[in-house]
Amino acid sequence: MALPIASIPVLTGEVAQRFETEAQANYQRNLNRTEQEKKAEAEALERGFVKLRRMLNKAHLGDK
Repeated sequence: MALPIASIPVLTGEVAQRFETEAQANYQRNLNRTEQEKKAEAEALERGFVKLRRMLNKAHLGDK
């Protein structure tokens, strides 16, 4: 049984403008990353995947 959604929160006014400004600034920073920053992010992501794979191996999810 699904619950009805009473309302959908929406940003308005000053809060919406600040959100849009920050989102645009973050997008521009992401577009203008240096190759060194991109490499560092890729390495951090790979370390996270290695950690995740180790956790999944320890979980033995296929043994049940």
